[in-house]
Amino acid sequence: MKSLQRVVKSTLFLFSSILALHSLTGCGGTAAQRLIQEGASPAYAQGFDDGCSSGKKAAGDIFSQFHKNVSEYQHNSDYHMGWNDGHEECHNEGISSIQQQQLAIEHERAFNEHKRDEQMQYQDMVRNAVPDLNQEEIDTLNKLGSQP
Repeated sequence: MKSLQRVVKSTLFLFSSILALHSLTGCGGTAAQRLIQEGASPAYAQGFDDGCSSGKKAAGDIFSQFHKNVSEYQHNSDYHMGWNDGHEECHNEGISSIQQQQLAIEHERAFNEHKRDEQMQYQDMVRNAVPDLNQEEIDTLNKLGSQP
């Protein structure tokens, strides 16, 4: 039963990590293609893509790179606005993803610590109940108690 709980928790952690990564990378083409299909100008869409990649990098994504066409940023208001929007959105998503992963790790640590505490309390209880047993006999009792 304990191993099943661990497998379920590990699977949930893996699933949430994949989901977070998926939300950062998107699917079905680039954001620029999607934005153009939704009516954005090509300059805005390119700015958004560049800003998004830069925002992910700023949030700590080691796979992203900083991109900014400085000339376009200074002289093209659509690119400028797209870059700012993309940077903000993807930076915030990246930070949120990192926070979710950290929370999952902390949850797992707390769970493991709780289980260790329970095991120690059980061992103390056995030692107090039967003080004449040596460690080998206590281990044998533990094995017998954990069998289905």
